Amino acid sequence: MKIIDAMGKACPVPVVLAKKAAAELASEGGELQVLVDNQPACENLRNMAEGNGYAVMEEKIEPGRYRVTITVPVQEQAQVQSVTEQTPVKREESGLVVVISKDSMGQGSEELGKILIKGFLFSLTQLKNPPKAVLFFNSGVLLTVEGCNTLDDLRELEQAGTQIEICGTCADYYSVKDSIGVGKIVNMMTITERMAYAGSVINI
Repeated sequence: MKIIDAMGKACPVPVVLAKKAAAELASEGGELQVLVDNQPACENLRNMAEGNGYAVMEEKIEPGRYRVTITVPVQEQAQVQSVTEQTPVKREESGLVVVISKDSMGQGSEELGKILIKGFLFSLTQLKNPPKAVLFFNSGVLLTVEGCNTLDDLRELEQAGTQIEICGTCADYYSVKDSIGVGKIVNMMTITERMAYAGSVINI
């Protein structure tokens, strides 16, 4: 059994450490335990494990201390991938990825910026080929909460096949995690992979 102490490590470090350890266990199989100090880290580890077909169990040891146990099955040598290949975002994916890091668009008037970002998201729904993904981090996550006037456009994009992905650390920072009305929570590693493997990226 491998034990990783990721207490105090910021996203995406616990996931990166776990992926590397899982890759080392892949040829023989075994259990991996990761210690973290926050619930979002547990969820990120669970998403990584389930995305790779691993069994995963989470337990709260005490306030501010969690243990995530990941069971890595034995894999044939030909199936054992490198760490960089063990990602939920496949390298062959391309297409447009839109990255939104704030809840308004452009510099200057904040009121105007909020009007512009609403118009921009609506315009995305009118494209012949919708984006592969729209990523939200920092105050951009506020555009995905219940009651925001951008939700209908984002839901329309999601129905058209666009992945709506929200930074979990950011949602936690702004205390809106329980109010997210569209898309799914992801970690910074997933956001980085989306951007790295995109055919083109628009940054807002």
